[in-house]
Amino acid sequence: MKIKKKWLVVAFIHWIISFFTDKIIFSYSLTNFSTGKDSILSLYSMGMKAVFLVLLCFLYQMLAALVENIKQKERIKVGFEFGVIYFCCMLALLFCVYPGAWRMDEFGILRDATTLTPLFWQGYLTSCFYFFSLMLLPTPAGVVVVQCLVNSICVAYVCERMDKILRFKHKFWLLLPFFAFPVLDSNMYPMRMSVYVFLEMTLAVIFVSAIYEKRRFGIYEKIAVVVLTALCAVWRTEGIYYLIWIPLVYLFVFFKNSTQKKKEIGYVAVICLAGILVFLPQNLGNKMVSGDQYEITSIVLPMAPLLTEADKNRDAADLKAIDTIDKVLDTQIMLQGYAEGKSGISIFWSEPALIKSGYTKEEYSEFKQAYYKLILTYPQVFFKERVHTFTHSYGILMNTTELYESQDNANYIEFCEKYKGAGALNATLRKKVLTLLELGTPEDNTQKLSVFYGVYSMLPALVVLMVTAVFLLVKKQWAYLLVLLGILGKVPLIFVTAPSLLFMYYYSIYLIGTVVLIWGFMWFLGNMRKR
Repeated sequence: MKIKKKWLVVAFIHWIISFFTDKIIFSYSLTNFSTGKDSILSLYSMGMKAVFLVLLCFLYQMLAALVENIKQKERIKVGFEFGVIYFCCMLALLFCVYPGAWRMDEFGILRDATTLTPLFWQGYLTSCFYFFSLMLLPTPAGVVVVQCLVNSICVAYVCERMDKILRFKHKFWLLLPFFAFPVLDSNMYPMRMSVYVFLEMTLAVIFVSAIYEKRRFGIYEKIAVVVLTALCAVWRTEGIYYLIWIPLVYLFVFFKNSTQKKKEIGYVAVICLAGILVFLPQNLGNKMVSGDQYEITSIVLPMAPLLTEADKNRDAADLKAIDTIDKVLDTQIMLQGYAEGKSGISIFWSEPALIKSGYTKEEYSEFKQAYYKLILTYPQVFFKERVHTFTHSYGILMNTTELYESQDNANYIEFCEKYKGAGALNATLRKKVLTLLELGTPEDNTQKLSVFYGVYSMLPALVVLMVTAVFLLVKKQWAYLLVLLGILGKVPLIFVTAPSLLFMYYYSIYLIGTVVLIWGFMWFLGNMRKR
């Protein structure tokens, strides 16, 4: 692609303007060198602004290429139409629920983002997404707007590619699965999973398109696969297997018939290296800031019934396991809380004394070994709790409609008072639309209509993906099957480690499964009519 110099000038002007608009929401410093720490922070802030300049240059070059090619290349025009329609619909929805569906964790991400501080608990990539979104649009809703833009670009690519494959009579029916209530609600929810699933779907479709057309990746597709693999592997903890899976899929699809095998191996090495480089800051940040707490959240939910069962039997092995666990977690707090009807994760968040201080690395390692031994001793207890969590993972965190009504939620109060442009355009309309999307009762959005438990369940989508996998296996469509197994690979990981009963953990399965279900049904109907 030829560099458009005038668009570089536009990007630079935009960047200069951002220093002034940043003052609306950010409180970083570029010129404070009074102490060593302040100097480091100022240099770090300069680095973030430099990265933003690079992103602006890239975005404006892409925009220039789009404007130049849209009249000449029909497929780009088709994709543009899909993207514009979806983005305009999302902006209309955002107008109704402005400034979006803000719930809980994202308030902390936003607070830290205004000082350019990464919050590693939710992934430093989430914080980076907030940094640059707020530099583009310096208001909390700016994060939602950019999220909708990214998702719309992904939808544009996915629908354009699949339109070429499926050839529906009315192509815009391809947009149908992206208007499901859970998808619309998630688009308004500024958390990492809301963007992650669209990036993951795009990565899968890049492979599907190349396999179907029996062609190799173009240069832009190669770059996209490197970037998307790194993001999908690191942005969500359970996605780390993509660093191995995507290179394997690539080699399976392209290596055998390649005439330049050394280049293919080199490209795979680039994919792995990019992923590792993106992973290192997250790994370092977790160790510095979160310690073992993030990992413990994936343990406490099944830990509570396992400890209770061990405490009930109290044989020598059980007592040893309880004593070992007690060096890291206060087992009495866990047992008492569970006896009172609390879940392991609610005990984790409500009892600061649950995690003990001063334990050693060896004690933490022994703690995990004791946990695994309890699983092997009482597999039925572990499996029962995990199945319950799995089948009931349709929860929505907090009540999104109370943002402008609650008088005792510190996050809500700070959000409304601190940030410019954070107020609702129409609080009544916002409440009604969010209640509709989340299928709450008119009286109380936390009380759900019975249909909610079907609409917000990922189980039908998972069944569809599993049936599709079996179909591809029977048909010996190995390349497609490998791509699909990459999507399904996270299910057992989430099943074992999910810390609570939230829909967002399986949102990836829900969206991609819903897309396969609706598109597959439409394709079937179209072929039946032809007969």
